[in-house]
Amino acid sequence: MPWTRSRDRAAADPRDRPAGPPSGAPAGSRRVERGFFEDYPRFFETSETSSFPWRLHLRHEAIFTEYADLFPGARVLDIASHDGRWSLAALQAGAASVVGVEARPELVANATANLAAYDLAERAEFVAGDVFEVLERDRPAVDVVLCLGFLYHTLRHTELLTRIRQTGARHVVIDTELHRSPEAVVRLADEHVEREGNAVADAFSYGDTVLTGRPTLAALELIARTQGYAVERLSDWDGLLRDNPDADQVRDYRIGRRATLLLSTSESRSR
Repeated sequence: MPWTRSRDRAAADPRDRPAGPPSGAPAGSRRVERGFFEDYPRFFETSETSSFPWRLHLRHEAIFTEYADLFPGARVLDIASHDGRWSLAALQAGAASVVGVEARPELVANATANLAAYDLAERAEFVAGDVFEVLERDRPAVDVVLCLGFLYHTLRHTELLTRIRQTGARHVVIDTELHRSPEAVVRLADEHVEREGNAVADAFSYGDTVLTGRPTLAALELIARTQGYAVERLSDWDGLLRDNPDADQVRDYRIGRRATLLLSTSESRSR
C-alpha cells in the first residue's frame, strides 16, 4: 500500500510542538523507511478508525521500537484491543501471549480473524466485553499493559489504573490524547457511542452519549502515582516527526495534543 504524503504539516503556532523534551536522537536516526504494517496489510482494511499508513507505522515506532525491551517473554494485556493490530505487534515483538479486551463484538471478530490469518491465533485471546467488568471478573495476571487510544474515552481513570494494578503489571504503555495545560486537570467531553472510534455505553452512561475526560500530563502523573506507578519516560515523537517530515494523519502528535508514554512501578524502576 503506498504511503500518502503529508497534508498536516506542523501548525503555524510556534508554541505547538510534540509533548516531551526535544529529541536527543541524532538527526535521521528515527527515519522509517519501511513501516511495520506493510507486512500486515489486513489492518488497513479491518477498522474504520485511524487505519492510515503513516499513523500506524509511526505509532508502532513510538510504542514497540521505543519500548522493545518490555515485550520478550511478557504476558500482555491489550485494553480496547480493536482489530488486534497492537496485539499482533506485541506478539511480533516477542510477547509470550496477549489477552485483548474489546467492547465491540465485530472488532473482536476482526481481531480473531486477523491473527489467524497471520498464524498467531494460538498465542492470543480476545474477550468481548466492558473492560472494567472483564478486568474485575477475570483478574488476568500480566506483565505489560497496552492502553492505546482508550484513556480519553472514559472518565473512570482511577478505576482503570486500579484494575491495571491488580493484574500485577509492572509496565503500562499509554497512548492518549492530552489536554494541553500545565495544571493537573481533566477536560470533560461527551461522545456519541455510535461511532466505532468513540466510547461505548456503560453502566454510568445515559442515552447515546458517554462522559469522557482528557487529562493533562500532570493529571495523568498524579493519577498514576496514586496507584503506585510513575511516568518513566515519554516516547520520542519529536525525533520521529523531525525525521519523517512527509508523515500525515499525525497532527495531534505534532502539536502535543497526543503522546505515548511508559508508566512503571517503583520496583521495576529500581532494577
